[in-house]
Amino acid sequence: MDQFFQQLVNGLTLGSLYALIAVGYTVVYGIVQLINFAHGEVFMIGAFGALTTYLLFFNGDTSVWILPIMIIGAMIASVGTAVAMERVAYRPLRNAPRLAPLITAIGISVFLQEFMRLFYERPGWTVPVMAAIAVAIAYWVGAGMTDVPLNHPITKWRDRSPLLTAAAVPLLLWIGVRLAERDLSFVVSAGIVVGGLVLGTAIGLLAARLTGGAERARALVRPLAVVAVVTAVLLEVSWLIFEGIIAKVDWPSAKQRIPFPQIDVVTGPALEIGGVTIQRSAIFTIVALAICSALLWYFINRTRLGRGMQAVSQDPDTARLMGINVDRIIVVAFALGAVLAAVAGVSQGLQNSNIDFRMGFLAGLKAFTAAVLGGIGNVAGAVVGGLVLGVVEAMATQYIPGRFGGGSWKDVWAFVILILVLVFRPQGLLGARVVDRA
Repeated sequence: MDQFFQQLVNGLTLGSLYALIAVGYTVVYGIVQLINFAHGEVFMIGAFGALTTYLLFFNGDTSVWILPIMIIGAMIASVGTAVAMERVAYRPLRNAPRLAPLITAIGISVFLQEFMRLFYERPGWTVPVMAAIAVAIAYWVGAGMTDVPLNHPITKWRDRSPLLTAAAVPLLLWIGVRLAERDLSFVVSAGIVVGGLVLGTAIGLLAARLTGGAERARALVRPLAVVAVVTAVLLEVSWLIFEGIIAKVDWPSAKQRIPFPQIDVVTGPALEIGGVTIQRSAIFTIVALAICSALLWYFINRTRLGRGMQAVSQDPDTARLMGINVDRIIVVAFALGAVLAAVAGVSQGLQNSNIDFRMGFLAGLKAFTAAVLGGIGNVAGAVVGGLVLGVVEAMATQYIPGRFGGGSWKDVWAFVILILVLVFRPQGLLGARVVDRA
């Protein structure tokens, strides 16, 4: 009997991990009818985000108080990746045939794996990323300071060109100076900021005059100056962050398994309860699933954004007519899934004591299986499906005799369950049958 309860605990632990990832699949599918096969890589990047936070700020410390900060770092990495993925890769294909975003998702999955494998130990890629973020923030600040319309569906790029020019000029000046000399004095750095302000404003005004006339140029003087100076200042701050923090860390290679920090209290000696061994990281995973599920239920059922998600999942066109920003709802769906995937990534690292760039592929497939098992598009079904799948794997490993049992066959039995569900109950355990009408 102890053996049965031990496998039950192991299955619930594994299933909790699958459920955290599966919710991301089901939330996104419920809104946009898209199977995001790159979601496993969002989970992987969450684990690397937590590790990166640890290496940057707490290397060598194992105090339990740093765990929430690591989780926040994981969430930032996962949400940033998921939102960028939606904006760049999925939104342009929203009205395309369903095969197009599916193939795109597979391509993004491979890209993220290879990017992490090749560039995690080379932090220089963060410089252009921070520069792009600096330009985006500067443009957003400047655009918010003017009443000049910038989003006309036909002339929007012509209308935006003065502000973009005001941001591009300080960027080019900064790149040129930094390529010539990496270590600059405070006076030269201040000169870059002033020069970027003057040149960016002047050339931005010229672009405004050429594209909109003198009146529009006069209306954009202050926003252009703000865009130029914010760009120049943020670029310098980004460089200080890179030189002072990022470049000083000895980054490990992601081409092999990387040890994940073991945190006090949530890792360490296992607990013995009535002959059943319970790992501390397993308790963390199960508790994290319970808390995340409760918060997600409250968000969906008790908040305005959550009600908007329900409306968009039922009929996006009608929701748009009722004043709901469908694009915003879709971004929120991707972000929610990424948050739970980030928590799962931290849980996986704590359980296995290591992470690698391939960890998201199989975990993503298992989570997809869990989502289908519970009913794709049903959040509660994803949780139930994950737990059921984890328990089935654990029990199959222990109780199926002969050559078809053991740990090497647990993945096989997981996908056997998927096939059986697709054949006999394609809507899943908690899903409702949906009839497509022509």
